[in-house]
Amino acid sequence: MTAPFAPRYIVVLGQRASWPEMLARTRMVEELGFDGLYLVDHYFGRIDLDEPTHEAWTMLGALAPFTQSMRLGVLVCGNTYRNPAFLLKQAVTVDHISNGRVDFGVGAGWLEREHEAYGFPLPPPRERVDRFEEALGIWNALQHQYRTTWDGEHYQLLDAPFEPKPVQPQGLPLLIGSSGRRMMRLVAEHADIWNTIGTPAEADATNRKLDAICAEVGRDPSTLRRSVSPSLNLLESPETFAAGVAAYHTAGFTDITFPWPRVEAEVPVLREVARTILPRLHQEEVPASTSSPDALSAITPDDTEDVTVIVAALDPVARSFVALLAANPGSVVEHGQVMTALGLDHHADVTRLAMGIATVFEAAGWKRPWLEVQKGYTVSPDLAALLSH
Repeated sequence: MTAPFAPRYIVVLGQRASWPEMLARTRMVEELGFDGLYLVDHYFGRIDLDEPTHEAWTMLGALAPFTQSMRLGVLVCGNTYRNPAFLLKQAVTVDHISNGRVDFGVGAGWLEREHEAYGFPLPPPRERVDRFEEALGIWNALQHQYRTTWDGEHYQLLDAPFEPKPVQPQGLPLLIGSSGRRMMRLVAEHADIWNTIGTPAEADATNRKLDAICAEVGRDPSTLRRSVSPSLNLLESPETFAAGVAAYHTAGFTDITFPWPRVEAEVPVLREVARTILPRLHQEEVPASTSSPDALSAITPDDTEDVTVIVAALDPVARSFVALLAANPGSVVEHGQVMTALGLDHHADVTRLAMGIATVFEAAGWKRPWLEVQKGYTVSPDLAALLSH
């Protein structure tokens, strides 16, 4: 199912660099045309705990005036690190600084070493989710009520004023990061945006679980924006980025949140992605191609090396689709055969898969390497040999 949201490509910058470098990176992300910039809610390094790390909301408030249009946020704030009212006050303050561009990313809290290091209590998982559920009620009340009184098991507010309200009239878009079933139920009940982590196949499976939970609680799943933090490196090459994004879009995700280049060699890749791939992606409101067939070229033997790179960068299911067609040159591989071979449940899943792969080829300027017929797909012997390299 494709949600009615325009895709967004968001750089997770983090805050483990000096202020001048943070500012330079932020300006670069917006100048390159990416749709958002998120920080992370951690107090020490990811690989080396001694790596200097700034506090997220303080840094985001400092960076916001140097941006014009990007969405801003923290992916995601642990509820265990702050009183819920204080956390919301931080986020709403940055919403005003940015003139209404904050996504409010939150989760139940999880990193034991961080809690241990700084003396933050880390309750058992069940209690953390209980606290998070209460916090959801508090965040909603404070944004929409004149005064809030909350007499919960874990939090108490007494006739609490909360001004100013967010710039965004409906309140801050609520982004919840989670993959556990109970947390996903809270996503279905409360969130505007859901974020998960995984490969395209893993994210697709989790996405289907969330659709089922939405059905259980009576939520139209198309009203929930889907965001993914890829567990693969999209910045290995522009081709890897295009293939990965297409795979995640095919799995039903509109928002791709990927980290700032981990190594200096990836910075030119980020620039090239912005120059050659991002404009095309921004023209596509859904994963389908908007290219005219006349503007695309047929694949030739001279393209073998580039095609091999693109196919290798596809996720395993997509590669299996290409391999299945290549293994049957000149024959029609019917939709049912594809479903059986790849473990897909629905005819539409095959169409979405083919559409996503086609987007990758079209991003490189090529026509689809197969011919779609009424019952399935067929590949010429010449193209089958090329795809098999």
